[in-house]
Amino acid sequence: MNNSIPGSDGVQIGQGTVSEIQTSIGLYAGHALVESYIPEGWKVTTNAPEREANLLCPLTVQVMYRSPEEDASIIFTGTRAFKHLDPTPQNAQWQGQMQDRVIRLSFQSAQMICGSVLQQNQSEAENLQILSEENEPDAWAISLGQKRAAESINAGMLEPGSEWYKITASFADRNGQHWCKQVETLVTYAYQPVSQTEQMLYQMALQSQARKMNLASSLAANGRFAGLVAGLAEPQIPAPQPKLLWTVQYILETCAPEAQFPDVVKNHDRIRESIKVLPLFEQERDRLWKLLFQQQQQDDAIVNQALSQMNQQQMASWDRKQQIIQNTSNYENAVMHQMFQSNAETNQKVSNLQSEAIRGVNSFYTNSFGYGVPPVVEADIGWDHVYQNMQFPDQFATSTGAAPADFGVDFEELKKTDGAPYLRP
Repeated sequence: MNNSIPGSDGVQIGQGTVSEIQTSIGLYAGHALVESYIPEGWKVTTNAPEREANLLCPLTVQVMYRSPEEDASIIFTGTRAFKHLDPTPQNAQWQGQMQDRVIRLSFQSAQMICGSVLQQNQSEAENLQILSEENEPDAWAISLGQKRAAESINAGMLEPGSEWYKITASFADRNGQHWCKQVETLVTYAYQPVSQTEQMLYQMALQSQARKMNLASSLAANGRFAGLVAGLAEPQIPAPQPKLLWTVQYILETCAPEAQFPDVVKNHDRIRESIKVLPLFEQERDRLWKLLFQQQQQDDAIVNQALSQMNQQQMASWDRKQQIIQNTSNYENAVMHQMFQSNAETNQKVSNLQSEAIRGVNSFYTNSFGYGVPPVVEADIGWDHVYQNMQFPDQFATSTGAAPADFGVDFEELKKTDGAPYLRP
């Protein structure tokens, strides 16, 4: 939003001036965070800027302009940024949610955003008539898109791009008065390279798959383990891919009576090209960015250390797994005898224990249904305790010994299934 037409506070442009706009409520009440063109006689209000723990965009602002008669309005909504989430049924619960200090939301094109804003008012949406749709940006929008692309490249992002769209429509209100409404937006995007943590997880998954395949080869000669060998086979693990980050640079809504609309649209363009954030906004945004980035670095360091330790322990336990394979036959004979003499629940329990013993793992109930059915995770038998982070369910920790370890209030120890049917306790 730093692109602006020439001018400074109080400078006359057309039938209005470029002036600083003070925030009236909230944390920044009484402070000017933005300046823009204000049409002569129009009233301007600035909503309290939204602050959130979003590493991509921790601060945004909205400005509303109303004509002297309060029949025409222009609403400017500032930058919002998101990380793309594939729109699958499994991911539906994460749509619009904060995760990894960013908001996950499926990519929406500029056209989709304009259409959504147009239909926010139910009474208007019922009789909207599209007058025009444009997807060729003007020189100002092209310049802003190029500037954001250059910033993305400097930040190490890949394949930056942008989409611009504008829709103009008309509708009649309940009193029969005819109105025109225009919505314009610019969406930019770029790809975030694969992180060190993601690469480490991928390598650990490949190592785990290799160990399972070696175990499958060791068991293949015994026909009684054919089912278990098939269960150990896994599809090829896909390599991590760059993540799509996308940003709604601005949304500009203009609504006016049909007769006044051509003149109001001129104010629309002047506001768009003049609005810019002031130093206080940039200072506060940078302060929040720095704080969130430091917190994210600390979180990443903890996760990377835990992953490294887990990987080393898994490699060191390989000899123990080979011994387990050697003892599996004797164990299986006893288990099979018990299975034929037990009820259905016992049969299930024995089958589970058999599978765990052969694979050298213990199963634990999770505290999140995000792990599907059955809702369990598995850990190497070398670990006596497994813990799950209640704030970030994808984070786990392990420890050995009789007494559980203390990983902080966010981690909760998981209960071992002990071969029981995989139902939540």
